[in-house]
Amino acid sequence: MNETGNEKTDQAATQRTRSTRVQRIEGRTVSNAISQADERTIAIHQPNYLPWIGYFHKIHRSDVFVFLDDVEYTSQSWINRNKIKTPDGWTWLTVPVRGSDGPIEEMDIASDVWRDAHRKSLQQNYGKAACFDEFADLFEETYAQSWDSLCELNVHLTRMIADRIGLECQFVRSSELDVTATNAERIVRLCDELDADRYLSGTGARSYLDRARFETRDISLEYQSVSHPRYEQRFDGFVPKLSIVDALMNVGSDGTNDLFDSMTDP
Repeated sequence: MNETGNEKTDQAATQRTRSTRVQRIEGRTVSNAISQADERTIAIHQPNYLPWIGYFHKIHRSDVFVFLDDVEYTSQSWINRNKIKTPDGWTWLTVPVRGSDGPIEEMDIASDVWRDAHRKSLQQNYGKAACFDEFADLFEETYAQSWDSLCELNVHLTRMIADRIGLECQFVRSSELDVTATNAERIVRLCDELDADRYLSGTGARSYLDRARFETRDISLEYQSVSHPRYEQRFDGFVPKLSIVDALMNVGSDGTNDLFDSMTDP
């Protein structure tokens, strides 16, 4: 067989390998549409509570987003709280958690009192926002439910918001994948398990990710570098790095997608 024939055979074998692996994962979360992509971008992050717009920008840039749910929980972090704007500046919305040790996926919510408090806080501070009605039902339905698991709550909200604003990304939990490595090597192996062509990382990982480890698996490493977009907020002044709730309520789905497009990437 000539060289061209060999190349075609190798490409076909690679595609079969990728299809087999993705079909195995697909039974859980990854779709055929993603498996057919010429290049697959993967992003990985802990499941945070109502994350900021930069978190969703990463989802916007990705084909597959991995919730890193089987790593150690960090107390009083973005995993169980986030910020919204009020007439007096920003304030926390915090989900109370029982205990402080263990994997994120095992962290239990301590009580139900927070649900009504968060619902009322969104109503009081965003009830007169331009796009409140576009998202009111999403939060009403979420806060009407009783939640035992912090991870389940965070994944639910992130997926519902992503779907509502039209982000075409598939979601996977790291706990669903057979990857047992730790630290930076775990990120590389998660990408390899999902047949990533590109890993989109936050800039905070520059200090510990080794580009060579990705390159040995033919995965390019790209760092997300964004400038925070400005938009019309309620109350005086502009407060950056709030929960995405702020952008949703003020500029809506279309406006939020316009903000994603305005955020700079190298």
